[in-house]
Amino acid sequence: MRVKALVFVLALVALPLAAQEYEQLMLPVAPSLVFCAYESRYETRLVAFNDHAAMASRFCADDRCHELAPKTGREITNVEAGGTPLPVFLYVPKETADSMRMSLTVEASNKDHLEERGFTELPIVRASEFTEGKLQLVGLRMDPGFRQTVRMFGLDGAMSGWVMMRAYKLNSNEQLFEWPFYVGPISDERTSDGKQLRPAFGMECDISAYLHSYGQKVRIDLESMTPGLKYWAFISVTNNKTQHFYTVLPRAAN
Repeated sequence: MRVKALVFVLALVALPLAAQEYEQLMLPVAPSLVFCAYESRYETRLVAFNDHAAMASRFCADDRCHELAPKTGREITNVEAGGTPLPVFLYVPKETADSMRMSLTVEASNKDHLEERGFTELPIVRASEFTEGKLQLVGLRMDPGFRQTVRMFGLDGAMSGWVMMRAYKLNSNEQLFEWPFYVGPISDERTSDGKQLRPAFGMECDISAYLHSYGQKVRIDLESMTPGLKYWAFISVTNNKTQHFYTVLPRAAN
């Protein structure tokens, strides 16, 4: 099923949109309620808080806008979205970026055991964190009964490219495998003023198909193979029974 397009814009009430400069952010998963493999249920919520002492703001999701008075906040959900949990860009006016506080949280559970739900906060990624260079994900644990999912994002949503992914044993630097990872456009959706709505994207649901799952810890090295491709990535490690997960986030590498 197609996810309903989400357009998130934080805008000053007093200034016209066209006159503003924006801080570009990315939500790795847009607010949504989705049901996936292993009877899993994931509800993603975005909270925004205006910490400015005097300046009002507006917070918009789709065509629904809410004013944020100073020192107030709002939670954004999209339980009608359904389908695949896709990433989305968020544009914050530079004048208010420093005073906005945001968190993106996923409630994860088996759909038949909501009482056993767990919560994980996902990073909200700045455009400056995307790189054409190298990234490392260190200490990924490969355990039976868990799935290790790689999600990779391209800053230019219209650009296709490849990122080389290499895995090494953490304690010996022995290379275990290498694999070119494809990142490409997922839609040409735009905000009302023409900005890209979605990054380029690629996902591998379970890399245990390439790595043995007997408790070993590994390091993942990433390196762009396509000139001009700015990318960012993370790995989620999910319990196949409870659907609770944690994340392994990237670090810049030499």
